[in-house]
Amino acid sequence: MKITGTKSYVQIEDEDGNIARFDGETCLGGFYAYAAPVCWLRHQGEATEADRLALIYKATRYGKDNGVKILFFDADGKVLFETELGLKTEVRRSKTYYAFMAVVVLSLGFSVLLLAILDVEGPMLLVAMGIVAALFAAPFLFYGFLVWRFRVSAEGERITVRPGIGRKYSFRTGEITKILRKTKREASWEEIQNITIYAKSRHVSMNREMEGIEEMDAYLARHVEPEKIITRRKGS
Repeated sequence: MKITGTKSYVQIEDEDGNIARFDGETCLGGFYAYAAPVCWLRHQGEATEADRLALIYKATRYGKDNGVKILFFDADGKVLFETELGLKTEVRRSKTYYAFMAVVVLSLGFSVLLLAILDVEGPMLLVAMGIVAALFAAPFLFYGFLVWRFRVSAEGERITVRPGIGRKYSFRTGEITKILRKTKREASWEEIQNITIYAKSRHVSMNREMEGIEEMDAYLARHVEPEKIITRRKGS
């Protein structure tokens, strides 16, 4: 299967050589398109409604199997086959922290190692410096563990949270009592700053530095009643 796109359409060619275009666009890391109407550029025999849905299903499954986000929206804003294929939306802390942590920790370790190689200090002082370096690096390593562990994933109607510390838990979108969105106006669009989901006796927050927060915001808009979503705009 071959999937390409521009700022105005998404084009799909399946393994049988059928080619169709859908209104949509190429986005960062994926393709977003309207499920109807469809423009068949090439099709073996007369194209039917079943052919359109079958192509959308195959393209969406292809995207899931190959790590590419391909979503088709119907007239009500719902994603086709989201539940059937178990499409997952995930928010995680940015991995850029690991680069910063590596620089700090490796710098400390290299300094102590260099002094040991040059033998410019006594062994007791080197041990003391090693202990100080380890104590200084410990908070960075601990926070790195929290960064690696944290996940908020949504699949079908279920949201699963794996906190930095503590046991994993999950809840259904129907159990959500409130969603608080904080946004900020940037040029011609609103940028999401923070999302807090309240469900049962728990709540989880995500901020704009996390990867996947825009996708989660769109997922919540599709699965949660509008009256439960509260938006607070910065400066308003």
